[in-house]
Amino acid sequence: MSEREHGAGPPPDAAGRRERRVEDGVAELDQWLRDQVAHGLARAEKAPYRVWDEVARRLVDAQAGGLAGQVRALASVPARDGWPGLLLEEYALLRLLARAYQRRDGLPDALRGTVRARVGFTMTQEQVLAEGERVRDRWWVVGARDTAQEKLTTRRVWLKGRASGRFALVLSFAASGRPLDASLPVGAEIDAELAFYPGARPLRALVAERSEAAPPGVPDGGSVKALLDEYAAALADDPWLDRWPAVLSGVRVARDGGLFVVDAHGDALPLRTSAPWRLLAVSGGAPVTLSGEWSPRGLRALAAWHEDEAAVIL
Repeated sequence: MSEREHGAGPPPDAAGRRERRVEDGVAELDQWLRDQVAHGLARAEKAPYRVWDEVARRLVDAQAGGLAGQVRALASVPARDGWPGLLLEEYALLRLLARAYQRRDGLPDALRGTVRARVGFTMTQEQVLAEGERVRDRWWVVGARDTAQEKLTTRRVWLKGRASGRFALVLSFAASGRPLDASLPVGAEIDAELAFYPGARPLRALVAERSEAAPPGVPDGGSVKALLDEYAAALADDPWLDRWPAVLSGVRVARDGGLFVVDAHGDALPLRTSAPWRLLAVSGGAPVTLSGEWSPRGLRALAAWHEDEAAVIL
């Protein structure tokens, strides 16, 4: 999904032209996806990057940048273990999104907003601040992660509301080599009003108003079961979710052919990390509060709180 905003929205005639271009691009993508399945998946294993890039470029020309990014991401799937099933799953999700866009007029308003955003339609920050749902709370800054894509670096900062228990995602962007917004350091606690982007499962938000930071504390966490139940409910609202925020309390690190985090009930999640030593050093075998991003591939740890330590970025 394209996550940059530019100025005010287009005039009505330009909006109509864009809708038609996107419709044509979505129809072409739908046919391409059917062709991939009809011809079999075997040739994808050795397909050069240009196969995916050509399809993505046509979607960019059709002004469906969100879909273009998802198609480019397909190029990395054949390098993963069990890639045929994973690729078929990605094709299915893309086709579901294409069909949802084609039938958008019959969707509930919130889901229609999610579909349009994932295709590539964005709201300006001014629109979000004027129209988005407002939530005032004291927010823990529970994790952050930077990702680089071509010439743009994106910072994802996860917040969790002390009273509401609600998660929020604040995004910032910078050209390669330029500094990113550092106003929300992990471990801080802020008193702020957030404005949420609309959607079937609103997560992304802007900081609309903010007062002085509160003394930092350990965020409230839940169990593994509570996380998975919440993730399942979120997927029911938005099948294209690729990650979900997590804050787990009282978890220990365990090894059983791989690394896992285990809660007080004995429920476990696989841990995704290439350098687990920092987490192992912080926990020392004791229970910690752990934040991260959950996906079916595992939990990517972002920060940990030990009873004797402040937040440690992982």
